[in-house]
Amino acid sequence: MRWPDRQRAGRIARVELRRTWRSLRDSNRGILLLIAGLLVVPLYSLAIAGMGYLGGREIATAGPDRIRLVATSLVAFLLGLPGFVVLQRTVKLNGEPDAADGLLTTVPYEDVLAGLLAAEWGRLLAVAAIPLCALTAGLTLGSGLPLLGLAVLVTSLLVTLFGLLASYAVGLTVKLAVARSAFIARHRAVLGGVTSLVVVAVWLLAWGTSGVQLAILRAATQSPLSWVGELVLLAVPSVDAAPLAAAVAAVALLGSLPVAGLACLWLAERVWYGDAVQPDHEFDATERTLSDRLLGDRVSTATRVVAQKSWRRAKRAPLTVQFAVAPAFLLVIQLQTLLLERTVPPTLPLTAGLATAAAAGAAFSLNPLGGEERVLPLTLTADVSGKQFVTGLALAGLLPGVGLVALLVVGLGLAAGTPPAVLAAGLATALVATLAAPWVAAAAGVVFPKFERSTVRGTSVTVPSGFAFGLYLLVLAAVTAPGAVAVALAILAPSAVPVATTWLLAGGVAATALLAAIAAPMGYLYAANRVGGYRLE
Repeated sequence: MRWPDRQRAGRIARVELRRTWRSLRDSNRGILLLIAGLLVVPLYSLAIAGMGYLGGREIATAGPDRIRLVATSLVAFLLGLPGFVVLQRTVKLNGEPDAADGLLTTVPYEDVLAGLLAAEWGRLLAVAAIPLCALTAGLTLGSGLPLLGLAVLVTSLLVTLFGLLASYAVGLTVKLAVARSAFIARHRAVLGGVTSLVVVAVWLLAWGTSGVQLAILRAATQSPLSWVGELVLLAVPSVDAAPLAAAVAAVALLGSLPVAGLACLWLAERVWYGDAVQPDHEFDATERTLSDRLLGDRVSTATRVVAQKSWRRAKRAPLTVQFAVAPAFLLVIQLQTLLLERTVPPTLPLTAGLATAAAAGAAFSLNPLGGEERVLPLTLTADVSGKQFVTGLALAGLLPGVGLVALLVVGLGLAAGTPPAVLAAGLATALVATLAAPWVAAAAGVVFPKFERSTVRGTSVTVPSGFAFGLYLLVLAAVTAPGAVAVALAILAPSAVPVATTWLLAGGVAATALLAAIAAPMGYLYAANRVGGYRLE
């Protein structure tokens, strides 16, 4: 290891920041982010300045425990939120330099790492500079203590810098584990998905109510984390700060910066110069896979190959189907109730079933033409008809979707104590939605095809058009509305229905089945004809 060269590191940082600016300026999503930032950051900064001013005026009369709670909360926020963002970016995007083969053979890796970290620090400051300055100004004006504002600003910058370095080191550790472990490399998509779900569950559980938040923060005030807050309290004459704790925090904070930097250097060398394990993917021509047993003698060879291709592609490149989980956000509020109150919301089984049905239908069928990407000419000239192609895509979502929907609806329904008739109607509605969804998605996808590639977590992939997703959800919602409304009324307001609950449920499910029987064949025939008759310009 050697000390990084400032000039080379500075040039690399400038190039990285320039790339970030170009990616924002040259894409619709980036322009929207810039506009949102220009509107939201100043508004938040004004609010932060006002809160800082009011808080500064109350410092003289507030109790020491309350001030310590606020200071510890600020430290936890500055460590947590930027650290989580940097950790995600390191694992998915910024953990390795672009054009690594050329850069790492011409420039020492110490300079490259310093440039990447400096660029990441610059991005953080670009977002946080105005809010931090607003907080500093508000506290200073409200309290009349210039040293307080200065202490908050310096402490915030040091804590954020440490969070950046520590999070980058943790991100490199994750990448090193993926590179060295064949098991993790082979199952990283599943492990990543489970980790994401766990993080969301913990977040909902920890921050779902103010009581839980307050309990966590009070526990933090009893931990060494609160010692960093003592650095701020030294600037408040009305509070008896702990000089020893503040001194220990200052030494620990300043000393942790080079330690975290050395950890990043040690990890970067092993991640960037090490050979990643290559999981074995041996092909056995005589082996009959699960998909062969499910589809082998029931559909044509062309249809089976299209379905198998879709599954294998999703396994090897999960980002190509990640968009399909968007309907799961409908479950956030109900999952929060489940985690906090330890009870299953009565409408959760139906909502989970419909969200899963929508996801299964969209995963493979929502962009039939654009999803083929560079092999589209080969697909169009192969011995595969439009009907076979669309059927294969639909089966790829149907087969896992039906089983998962049934499992979720029945399992959650039993846990919620749903009456048998209501549970049966909810299950029937969700299954009908699952059967209809892929064909509706295929039709929406050929109406609004998308061939342009988008950047998702640093990877260039082709994802369906937002217009296609909107049309698909709109039609699917219309199809499932009668059954879903009937089940919801039977659960939430049975007394408001003028007919018997059984007749209400039967009528709703029958109407949904009728609409699905119309929409699914129409979508299938329309999509198959468009795919079969499509010609490249």
